[in-house]
Amino acid sequence: MTTSRRRAAAINAGLAVAALAVGLTSDQNILYGGTDRPAALRVADLILGVGCFAGIWIWRHSRPVAFAVVAVVIGVVSTLAGGIGLICAFTVAEHRHWRTAVVVGALAAVSIVPALVLYPVPHAVRAFTVGALATFAVTGWGMFVRARRQLLDSMRRQVRDAEHRAIERAAAARRAERERIAREMHDVLAHRLSLLAVHAGALEYNRGASAEEVVTIAAIIRSNCHEALNELRQVINLLRATTLAGQLPQPTLADLPALLEESRSAGLEVSCTVSPRVLQHVEHSSTSTGSALYRVVQEALTNVRKHAPQARVRIEMHDTDDGIELSVRNHASPVTPTGAAPPGSGTGLTGLRERVSLSGGRIEYHPVADDGYQVRAWLPCATTEQGTT
Repeated sequence: MTTSRRRAAAINAGLAVAALAVGLTSDQNILYGGTDRPAALRVADLILGVGCFAGIWIWRHSRPVAFAVVAVVIGVVSTLAGGIGLICAFTVAEHRHWRTAVVVGALAAVSIVPALVLYPVPHAVRAFTVGALATFAVTGWGMFVRARRQLLDSMRRQVRDAEHRAIERAAAARRAERERIAREMHDVLAHRLSLLAVHAGALEYNRGASAEEVVTIAAIIRSNCHEALNELRQVINLLRATTLAGQLPQPTLADLPALLEESRSAGLEVSCTVSPRVLQHVEHSSTSTGSALYRVVQEALTNVRKHAPQARVRIEMHDTDDGIELSVRNHASPVTPTGAAPPGSGTGLTGLRERVSLSGGRIEYHPVADDGYQVRAWLPCATTEQGTT
């Protein structure tokens, strides 16, 4: 027998003993009272009482209302089962709605009247009053137990829900932080490694390069390796931090000329037009706006180097009524890519979409005429004073 079953059996046994004690307090109880009653009534008292006591184990929890009604009716005839009505009133109040509990309690109180008529006792009014008060007292007690249990269950559910929400928020924060670091690693390393691949490819396929050209390209490769290691070290330091509150250094539009020069050195023909108002807008906007614009250009140039080496690229940034619009368009490459293109996971543009979305903007990318490709983005910015040129 399990612990819960042993506990339930012990409770039922205790209730049965209490009910028997209540029944034996009557002056007309079957053991030493009412000896002048007919034998048939005494036998019915005993049999019905024993049946009610058995019902405490069988029906008290499974059918509390039906058992209570039957026990109250039997209690009119059986003095032995006189106390079971109190137990049933408490059980119904503990496990059923308060309206049902009140009805059963009232029925148990009213049943005292025919019981007193069948088994007269001295001071009948006092006996009825005591019995009715006891019935409503146990009914109220059962209601209190039910309300307290419901309150505790509600509090436990609230605590569990709060814990689940806290776990979900923590998981979402960790996921967002991992995605942010993944975007930074991709944006930084993909750009540097694509430059390395382009210059290493030039060394591999330009067998007739002079010693001076080899030294120049090797210096570029060495410089980019150094920059890649520094940027990777920054990401690793962030991952090793005790908290994830640190921020990686974010590039801005002020770093755009260096980015364009790196792409030109890799063989791209890049032209860039930035409206003066764009720079003024970025100064009045959050740092994420300038960083997002830089990252869009960086990823677009990286993809051009991978898939259209030595292509002509046109970059335009101009202001609109409510933001900044960026366009990066490349024409078809005049040369066929040699060797295998640097592998890509396809997550670069997806990361850009997430980055631009976090800044409150939107982005789209699609092929255009002449086998070219275009990336267009729009980002919001702070409103500057009217008349600024």
